[in-house]
Amino acid sequence: MSNISTSLRRPEIEQSILNPVFLTLWAMQALTQTSQNVINFALLILAQTITGSTAHVSFIILSFSLPAVIFSSVAGVLVDHWNKRAVMAASNIIRAFAVASYIFVNDSSDMPRVYLASFVLASAAQFFAPAEGAVIPRIVGKRALITANSLYNLTFMASQFLGFTIIGWLLIRFMGLRNVFILIAVLYAIAAIVIATLPIPDIRARTDEGISLEKIWQDLREGWHFIIERRSLAITIIHLSIANSSYLMLGTLGPSFVTNILHIRSEDLGLLLAPAGLFTLLGIILVNKLAKPSNRHEMIHFGLMGVGVSVVGLAITTPITNLIAENASVITPSWLTTFIAVLLSMLFGFSAAFVAIPAQTVLQEKSHDYNRARVLSTFYTVSNAASFFPILLAGSIADHIGILQTMTIIGLFIVTVGASSQYLFLQNNRNWDKTRIGITETFPRKGSKA
Repeated sequence: MSNISTSLRRPEIEQSILNPVFLTLWAMQALTQTSQNVINFALLILAQTITGSTAHVSFIILSFSLPAVIFSSVAGVLVDHWNKRAVMAASNIIRAFAVASYIFVNDSSDMPRVYLASFVLASAAQFFAPAEGAVIPRIVGKRALITANSLYNLTFMASQFLGFTIIGWLLIRFMGLRNVFILIAVLYAIAAIVIATLPIPDIRARTDEGISLEKIWQDLREGWHFIIERRSLAITIIHLSIANSSYLMLGTLGPSFVTNILHIRSEDLGLLLAPAGLFTLLGIILVNKLAKPSNRHEMIHFGLMGVGVSVVGLAITTPITNLIAENASVITPSWLTTFIAVLLSMLFGFSAAFVAIPAQTVLQEKSHDYNRARVLSTFYTVSNAASFFPILLAGSIADHIGILQTMTIIGLFIVTVGASSQYLFLQNNRNWDKTRIGITETFPRKGSKA
């Protein structure tokens, strides 16, 4: 990017990012996402402490996963019709009450109530995400979307890492589970009050019609039709879904990998996660500097290839280090394997940033105010549905054919998707962002707000 174009963009971007509405919404996102990850960690501890059963821990995870599959698309349709600020505020109030219910859990007989509250908690989040994603382009403008999404992805990664590990562990250690639940419930309530006071634009699909089951079904069909007939949207959703499914499958295999391959404790999985997270942050910074409307898809494709190569590399660390150790016996295979694995985890995290941020930006740029929530929620539905069974099957597949073999298959699949997508893009890049021939733009309809 030239110095001239950079200087032209910088004032707009700085003004957008320093927008008090954006900064406040971003701060509330950081607060609620960190709180959510603290709760995720706390609930796993609660289930293990009260029941001592891994089955109950699995049920906790299931109660958080199902709402994304069941409600994402419907939530997006409803959010398109509703006031986004009210949706985000109500979502946080519901989550505050759900978390408060954990305070009264005493023994294993209360676990069904925990599952129900967790299901409600995750369901409320399905409405918050598309509402937030739909208003960001209106608040910051399209020119600043990459920067805004970089900041949001940075916050998302930091909240996952800090909330689920350091902050969650420290809060529970020094405050106890019950007090942590009280604290998080209060934080959700504060976030609801703050968001309710923000001057967020009221963007709705239609204001002159009610909502019925027939209209919900019609809007769902329109949302899917809108995506399917727009190549860049459909392909981007597929890419993101494949990437997210692969990440979650690798997360399932992570503890076994560090224990059986690296020969370190499963609790030390952070040895790989920390470098990956750090280089994801570096990748986010670089994406923000390099991204242009013309290179969004290529960044995604090369990011997928980088992720796939790093996964394959992790799978072949043992034979590589054994070969090197034969010629340099002073280096022990276990230390060398761990060192190479850390380097590959850095490549993994760095490449993941090149998939997530440009893809999220494409979804926002190629959709409209009146249906952006539907597009985003459709992605959440497809992504979570696509990852649900792979997560359940990853462990059993690894038990049958081996951890390294499973990781090799996953890595090669991701590389193939990235390479083939880049090849097709180069063959037909001029038409990549166009709708199919013969399809006319039927949106927005009369009565919509754009």
